[in-house]
Amino acid sequence: MTAAISCAPDRPPEDSGAAPDVRSTMNTESRATDETPGATEPEQAQPADTADTGIEKEPVAKEENQTEKAKDKSAVKDPESKPDLPEMVLPETTPHTGAYRHANPDNAPNSAYLLNSELFDDLGPKGFEVYLLDRFENYEEFGDLEALKKRGKLRILVDAYSMSALHRGATQQDIEIEEARKIAEELGLFPVFLLVNTFSDLVPALLAGKGDLIANNLTITEDRLYKIDFSYPTISTRVVLVSRKDEPEVKKDAPLRGKILTITAGTSYEAFGESLRERHSGMVLTHSPRNFVDLAIDVALEHSDFTMLDEHIFDLVKQYRDDLKVNKRYPQQQLLAWGIRKNSPDLLKAINQHVRQRLLTYGRVDRYIGDLKGIKQRGVLRVLLRNRTGVYHMWKGRIMGFEYNTLKDFADYLGVRLDVEVAPANEKLIPMLLEGKGDIVANFMAITERRKKMGVAFSDPYHSAKVGIVARKDDMINSVEDLQGRTIHIRKSSSHYPIVMELKKQYPTIKVQLAPEEMETVQIIDRVAEGKYDLTMSDNHIVQLERTWRDDIHFALDLDHDHDHGWIVRDGNDELLAALNKFLTEKEVRSDLATRIKRYFKNPKRSRPEITKLKDDGSISPYDDLVKKYAEPADFDWRLITAQMFQESMFDPKAKSWVGARGLMQVMPATGRQVGISNLFDPENSVKAGIKYMDWLYRKFDSKGITPENMMWFTLASYNAGLGHVYDAQDLAEQKGWDRKIWFDNVEKAMLLLSDPKYYKRARYGYARGTEPVQYVQKISERFRSYVKLLDAHQRNKEAIGYLRFHGLLFSWQWLLEKDIARRNVAEQKYRSEEKAMTRFPGS
Repeated sequence: MTAAISCAPDRPPEDSGAAPDVRSTMNTESRATDETPGATEPEQAQPADTADTGIEKEPVAKEENQTEKAKDKSAVKDPESKPDLPEMVLPETTPHTGAYRHANPDNAPNSAYLLNSELFDDLGPKGFEVYLLDRFENYEEFGDLEALKKRGKLRILVDAYSMSALHRGATQQDIEIEEARKIAEELGLFPVFLLVNTFSDLVPALLAGKGDLIANNLTITEDRLYKIDFSYPTISTRVVLVSRKDEPEVKKDAPLRGKILTITAGTSYEAFGESLRERHSGMVLTHSPRNFVDLAIDVALEHSDFTMLDEHIFDLVKQYRDDLKVNKRYPQQQLLAWGIRKNSPDLLKAINQHVRQRLLTYGRVDRYIGDLKGIKQRGVLRVLLRNRTGVYHMWKGRIMGFEYNTLKDFADYLGVRLDVEVAPANEKLIPMLLEGKGDIVANFMAITERRKKMGVAFSDPYHSAKVGIVARKDDMINSVEDLQGRTIHIRKSSSHYPIVMELKKQYPTIKVQLAPEEMETVQIIDRVAEGKYDLTMSDNHIVQLERTWRDDIHFALDLDHDHDHGWIVRDGNDELLAALNKFLTEKEVRSDLATRIKRYFKNPKRSRPEITKLKDDGSISPYDDLVKKYAEPADFDWRLITAQMFQESMFDPKAKSWVGARGLMQVMPATGRQVGISNLFDPENSVKAGIKYMDWLYRKFDSKGITPENMMWFTLASYNAGLGHVYDAQDLAEQKGWDRKIWFDNVEKAMLLLSDPKYYKRARYGYARGTEPVQYVQKISERFRSYVKLLDAHQRNKEAIGYLRFHGLLFSWQWLLEKDIARRNVAEQKYRSEEKAMTRFPGS
C-alpha cells in the first residue's frame, strides 16, 4: 500500500441523575455474456504442532459462522431505557437535560465518508493537503495549465469512500493517489486532495471548476467523453458480479426470483445491472447513492444478494472480506483513466507524458527476490508487517505506526513507492519474505541467531528493548524465583520463546503455555490484564506503548536480557541491506527515530482524581462558560462536553498527546484545519473545534433509526477511536446477532472483539484497540451523571440558602448542616475501617 488517503464493561447505572428516556420519532455498457467464476483463495496453513516439550498449547477457538442471521432487533432493549415509558420527543425550544441532541436536524448532510486527513499530521506523509470539498476555501477555475500555475495548486478530486479502509496490500487507488501527487510536484504545483460526497459528484465538481483533476479509477464511457477529457488509460479492468461465498453460481438465464442486486447510482455498473435483470426473471434491481465498497459489505451482511464492482476494487475488498466471491466475471475490458476538463490541452499533455513514463499498470509482480536495482526499476518497495499497534494500524481515522512511518521515509529516500503487505500471522513474515512476497520485514523483529539461520540478514539496529515479565498492576514480582509455579503465556515464534525455555530449565516448576500464532503480544497482555492468562513476556517498549492509555498492567520484572531490533532482508540482497544501513546513519533519520520513539513509547498515561465536588462558585471547571457558549448552539449538553473534556485533557489547555492532539479537547491539527480553526492550545479555539468535530461525527449517525442518546455514545466512541472502527463494530454487532443501533451491551461488545484477529481480519479498518473507546464512553457517561448530580445538589442548596436568608434562619441552618456533615463523616470512617478489616481477614 502506498501512503494513501485513508478515509476509521457494564452498562451505565440508572439513577436520578441520568438523562430522561427520550427517543427519536425516526426509529458501459454492453450486454452480459457467460460468467467466468473466480477461484476461491486457499486457506492459510495452520502453525505446526508443538514439539514434545511438555509445553501446553493454547486451543484455538473454532471460527464462528460469520453469516449467522441477526436476531430480532425488536427484542433488544435500549440499555438506557426505562420500562413502560411512552415515546416522546423534546420540542426544539426545550433545553437538553440528557446526553443527546435533537434528532435529525434539517441541514444534516447525507454523506458518510470519513474525515481522515489526520493521516498527514506529524507522524504521516507531508507535502500535500486533504480537505472535504465543502470545507475547502475553494474557488472556481476553468483554465488550462498556465492558469493553474498562477493559482499554485492542483486540486485533485477523489471519492473518499474508495480509499477509506486499512489496506492489507497495494491497490490501484493507492497508486493513482501517489502518482497524482507526483504529477503536481513535476508541474510545480501544490497538491490538494478534495474529497467529494459520493462517486457521482466527481464529474459535476470538475465541470463546476471546483477541482482540476479526477484521480479515482474513472471508467472511460461514451457519456463521460461528451463531458470531460480523459488521459491515456492507467489500467484496464473488468466488471464482476459479487456475492457471498455460499451463493450458487449465476448461470445463463437461471431464474433469480426475489434476489436483490444493488448498484451504485451514477456508475458504469448500471448498464450491466439492467442487462442482468432482463436476462434473469424475478431479480430486483435497486440503485443506491451509497459507495460500491459499502454495497459489497452489505452483501456480506446479507442486506442484498449481489452487487457489481470493478475487479481491481474487489481486490481491495477481499483483503478483509473472505466471505465474498466473484460470482460472475464479465469479459469486456473496461479502461480507466484520469479525468480533466475539456479545453485543457496543456494539462492533458503533461498528464499523458507522466502516464507514459510511469506506466500506471496494475499488473504488479507478486513474487520478486531481486536486490535494490530491481526495486528501483519497478519503483516499488514492498514491506511485510503485521496490523498491530506501534507497527501499522488505523486510529482516529489515520494510518500510523512506528514501522510504517519509518519505512515510508526509507521509500522516499530511495525515490520509490511503499507498498504494505500484511502477513496473516507472525510466523509467516520470514517465509513470505523468502518466497519473494516482500522486500523487507519490519515488525520490531529481534536480531537473533535462530532467525539468521533461516536465510535472512538483519540491518543495523534501529531500536533496542528490555525483555521482561508483564503482570497485572497489583501483581508484584521481585525476582526470577517468584516465577516458580507461575504460568507464562507466549507464542512459539516469538523471540522470547528461547528465553522462557532457558528459565524453565533453571526453574522446572515454571509453566509455559503457547498462545496462538495469530495473537499479538498486546492481545496476550490484554488477557493477562483480564485474569484469563497469568503472565507473559514482552519487550518493554510494547508495555510503554500500552501504558500511554492504560494502567492495569506493568513491566513487573526486567530479565536483564536486552535485545536489538532490525529490519530483515533476504540473504544476498546486499545492496538493499547497505542502503538500509546508510539510511540509518543519516542525521535527519536518527533525529526522526528519536522523536518517534519518544512519541510512541515514552508518554505514560496521565491521571488525576475525579471531581467529587464543585468549586465555591458552583462551577465544574474554569471553562464552563466557554463550553456553554459553543455546546448549546450546537445542541449538545454542556455537562457532557465538560465530562469529555476532563477525559481528554483533565482541563489542561496545554496538553499534547503522543499522536499530536492538542488542547482541552485534544483536537488534531488537521481536524482543526478542516473546521477552520488553528492555535488549538487556546482554550476557546480548542473547545470550538472539538464541538464542531463532535457535530460532524454526530451527523454520521443521523437518519439511521438510532435514538439520540445512542447517537451520542456512538459519537463519543468515534471521537476517541475514529469513525471507521465504530462502523466496523456496528457491522460485527449485526453479524453476532446484537443490535447495531445500541452502544451499551451491543456495539461496545463488538468493539472489544476488534482486537481479536478472528474478527479484525474481516474489518474494513483493521485492528482496533477496542478497550479504549469502550472505557472512554463508559467513563464519560458515568462522569456526566456525576456532574448532573453535583450541579442539581448545588442548585437545591442555593435555593434553600436563599429561602433561609429571606426568613432570617440562615445561621441556625448552617450550624445544623455542619453538625450533620461531621456526624456522617465519623460514621463513614467507621464503616470503611470495618470493611477493610473484613477484606483483610475474610474468614473472621
